[in-house]
Amino acid sequence: MKTIYDAIYEKAKPYFNTRQNDVHVPIAYEFARRLVAFYPQADREIVFPAIILHDVGWKMVPEERQVNAFGPDATDMESRRTHEVEGAKIAGRILASLGYDEEKTREIVTIIDGHDSRQEALSLNDALVKDADKLFRFTPVGVDIDHVRFRVGRDYHLRRLATYIDGYFFTAEAKKMARSALAEAGSR
Repeated sequence: MKTIYDAIYEKAKPYFNTRQNDVHVPIAYEFARRLVAFYPQADREIVFPAIILHDVGWKMVPEERQVNAFGPDATDMESRRTHEVEGAKIAGRILASLGYDEEKTREIVTIIDGHDSRQEALSLNDALVKDADKLFRFTPVGVDIDHVRFRVGRDYHLRRLATYIDGYFFTAEAKKMARSALAEAGSR
């Protein structure tokens, strides 16, 4: 049986064929599911669509500009911001086309419009989306993609990621998940 989240994913899918989002989004979604299970006071009807749709705006940023717009040595903050603003617009259109709850849509759009550039979390829902998004980077797949993308050695990248955990995540559970994922990535 298909869920509303499956329908959202299908509508978002054409926006995933850049920046390896076809790999990133399903893994980030799984982390969001695990985090929501641990924090039941969060609203899955906000967190799940937000994590599915959070990076659809990268499709509006030319690929040659993307690599400088994120990561440890990001210099193109304008393109990073563009992906958030455009992503919020696209997410709003996708959710409206599915008749998604308007109040929940407003919160989802607000989360997306600032999920990378905003340093603080607006709510638990926002914190879980931010954490699920970042957790991808600590997985074996994320490490393999990013060390090549950022042109650094894999061991160096693993060591660098280890230094980010405590200041990077909003929730204690995400920090545990990051340590576990990074340990798995380091054992390969």
